[in-house]
Amino acid sequence: MTDSLTALIAQGGLRPLFQPIVDTRQGGLIGHEALIRGPAGHALEFPYDLFGEAKRVGMLSELDLTCREAAMQAYSQMEMEGYLFLNVNPNVLLDKQHPRGCTLRLARELGIPAEKIVIELSEQYPIQNPEDLKQAVHRYREGGFLIAIDDLGAGYSGLKLWSEVKPDFVKIDRYFIEHIDGDPIKREFVQSIITLARGMQSRVIAEGIETGDELRQLQDMGIHYCQGYYLGRPQMTPLAAPPRLPVSDQSLPLRHHKETIALLARPGHTVDINTPVHRVFDTLLANGQLHSLPVLDRGIPVGLVRREKIMELYSGSYGRALYANKCIKHAMDARPLVVDWQSPLERVSNLITDDDEISDHRHFIISRQGRYYGLASVRGLLRTMTELRLLHARYANPLTLLPGNVPIYREIDEALQQQRDFYVAYFDLNNFKPYNDVYGYAQGDKVIQWVARLLQEVLVGDGQFLGHVGGDDFVAVLDGRCDWPVLCDTIIQRFEAGIAGFYSAEDQLRKGIVANSRSGEQIFYPLLGMAIGVVHPDSRNCHCHEDVASLTSHAKQQAKRRQASHCFISDRRAPHQGESIATG
Repeated sequence: MTDSLTALIAQGGLRPLFQPIVDTRQGGLIGHEALIRGPAGHALEFPYDLFGEAKRVGMLSELDLTCREAAMQAYSQMEMEGYLFLNVNPNVLLDKQHPRGCTLRLARELGIPAEKIVIELSEQYPIQNPEDLKQAVHRYREGGFLIAIDDLGAGYSGLKLWSEVKPDFVKIDRYFIEHIDGDPIKREFVQSIITLARGMQSRVIAEGIETGDELRQLQDMGIHYCQGYYLGRPQMTPLAAPPRLPVSDQSLPLRHHKETIALLARPGHTVDINTPVHRVFDTLLANGQLHSLPVLDRGIPVGLVRREKIMELYSGSYGRALYANKCIKHAMDARPLVVDWQSPLERVSNLITDDDEISDHRHFIISRQGRYYGLASVRGLLRTMTELRLLHARYANPLTLLPGNVPIYREIDEALQQQRDFYVAYFDLNNFKPYNDVYGYAQGDKVIQWVARLLQEVLVGDGQFLGHVGGDDFVAVLDGRCDWPVLCDTIIQRFEAGIAGFYSAEDQLRKGIVANSRSGEQIFYPLLGMAIGVVHPDSRNCHCHEDVASLTSHAKQQAKRRQASHCFISDRRAPHQGESIATG
């Protein structure tokens, strides 16, 4: 085996594979991780065997340098772009025999900028000398290289290594990514990593993603640097472009109008209603992190034990004697806030902020079909609401504060993915440009804000989604079960009744204005009209919001053929093959 490993290194028998790391928000590749393999069918084909043998015979340093050289040469020969992530055993850097400066010299020979190379230090190995490691990392930084911690959460050094190395990237171990969409504990762990990363200015990469549900959950949590079989397997020829993700996985971060309280649920420690108070006291005493304990009666939440209440009882002269042997139902809060897991975050937030008695407590209970589902904290809810409102502000139209393009796209893509029966209505004003030319942009903005309020009152008041594309263009996504023709008629009637109020008395009398056309001629333009184009997308033939955009653009153009307010209902349910996508 020793001869075999020596021969592999000497004869160049090791081959690098490259796994893509994708920026799912921007839709690009940030780089590739280099993974080494021996010849196919060889006893040392796979890394576990390869590095295990190198450790056994004392050749880790030689193998490490060979792996780096093979990866960097391939990177240069194939003219790869983006970062090149190189795996390094931290203890190799501490080996007195390990030559210094090889990586930098090779990078210069191959013409690879040092800032394109990321040295990955795996957390799986126990660090023998942290101070020497810090010095080694410092030398790499001085050479211009970036640093990453790999497998965070999987090994020995953890947060200590993170705090001392201060990496540019942190890669969360695949254990915490697997099934994260259905595991509140893993979500808590990853969320804490995100928070720490923000404070330490490290970029987070989630590795080991194998399903679309995992990817969606990570995107919802704000992680967009992603790696795993779902996005691309290791291969000899690196990807030149990011993989095309299914529509439902595209990174469109705003979904706050549909987020439910289930997002914040975590299992928590529970107690049975017949548990004696003294046992609950012992549990709280043993774990200072427990502040609230849900009380269950055959799985159904019936109360909540609050730490301060139990400690207060036991601090009194007779509290211990009176309550110690009684069951916990005599000392619990029998009227805790219990909300269904599908309750919208906004509604639960309003419940808590409107009730001083509830907001003073730290936790509340989440149920599913009446049974205990999880525990959530008031602080966590309010923090999440703040983050969602910031996201809303980021993607909202600044003039009307309605959802902008990103959430509109998300709403349509979700409707297509779920194969819902829905309609899309596109609202546009006829002759708005000449109106702006005559009355000025400030007055034009007042018209747009008035139209936004009108659409909100009619559509949002009926539970429909409304977004503002920009300018005088609005888009509504309408539930197929709603009486959308009546809603559109109501909008036109109210628009016609109120639009004249935005004109001077003279223009009201002549029912229009005189303004320059695009060619510079003086032309009479009637009062503003409301053009509505309505489409009924077929989710089997429309694959994403871009397909729907081409339909709505055509419907809007048909509606605008009339100067007066008009609603055009298109019979086209899918774009023609090869049709160019219109943006409206």
